[in-house]
Amino acid sequence: MASYLENQIKDWHNRGVIADDVADALLADIGQSGATTRDERAKPFSFFRIVAIFAAISFAAAIVMFISANWEAIPRLVKVGGIMVLIAGGLIGGAVTGARGGRYGRKLEEAAYLVAGAAYVGGVALVGQMYHLPGDIGQAMFGFALGLGAAGLAVRSHVLAAGALGAIAWWYVDTPAPEELIDVNFAIFAAFCTAGYALARFGGMPRLRWVAAAAFVIGLVPFLFSVLEAIADFYEGLPDGVRLALWLVLFAASLVGLWLARRADEPAPSFWRRPATAFGAGLIALLALHVESDDLLPLLVVGPMTLGFALYALFTHGARSQAIRYVSYAVFVGEILFLYAETVATLLGTAGFFLVVGVILTLLAGGIYWAERRFKRRAANRGQADG
Repeated sequence: MASYLENQIKDWHNRGVIADDVADALLADIGQSGATTRDERAKPFSFFRIVAIFAAISFAAAIVMFISANWEAIPRLVKVGGIMVLIAGGLIGGAVTGARGGRYGRKLEEAAYLVAGAAYVGGVALVGQMYHLPGDIGQAMFGFALGLGAAGLAVRSHVLAAGALGAIAWWYVDTPAPEELIDVNFAIFAAFCTAGYALARFGGMPRLRWVAAAAFVIGLVPFLFSVLEAIADFYEGLPDGVRLALWLVLFAASLVGLWLARRADEPAPSFWRRPATAFGAGLIALLALHVESDDLLPLLVVGPMTLGFALYALFTHGARSQAIRYVSYAVFVGEILFLYAETVATLLGTAGFFLVVGVILTLLAGGIYWAERRFKRRAANRGQADG
């Protein structure tokens, strides 16, 4: 994590206070002197800070409640004037705070811009309510995106630019046909996201690129749902044997992938380079096989396959991957409970079910123990031969 001084130098450089060579020289000097980084998580607990935050929230809530209770009694001109004062005060306060700098200058600057942006959004909504302007929330979001985007570009505010990207994503999802990517609405939406990414890339606002990417993905959700719906319709039209074979092939490939990636020093195919990929593919295949199991007999086949897969994943990667280990535990326990709920109706049947599971696990544990001892003997013999 960068130190406070490094962040301050970068902020000066982004705002044009110092030149490129000066910023590079200062950062290089900090690196050579071995300056320690500031870990935000290591800050001591401050009860005063918590109380101050709660006090600010309480005052803000009191103001909002007071205005809401007396909203009808306030003249329209005072309402509009108050909104304009909040917008101007937030923008001017943010600019003054950013120019002064300081330890918390950037955070206070963004907080002031947040007040201005919230006042703008609330003001547009209140003016539309007072004068009964036509339109819906989707159309209002387009206006919010324009206003917040222009302000964010002018003052280089992450908060305002992020609000503009969120508003344009909301607007596009609310359009009549958001799943159609070849139309004017999508071009406008893509232009906003591209402008946000360009501002992040070339405007000294690097964190904004993640917001732009998230807004673009949110806008693509209707299209992705339409694609998934088309894939589901195609899948439903396949014969039962083809669907079963598809998931069995994926399940077998996951077993092979887990085995090939069981040791870090052994090469594996590029698709299975990480065992988590093979493990996830196996879980997806087993979930699909459960869905395809309509009657009792296939379920009694898929159930042991799931239990065996969980144990197999633990055997191959349980010692090295904490995620695979815990997920395998959950899959094993969940599958036993699922099989019990689906296949057992009496206490006698329950006892028989768990007896069969216990016998199978005992035999499996014995086989694993024998295999591990055999592998250890082979490794020891190989080491003696090399010596």
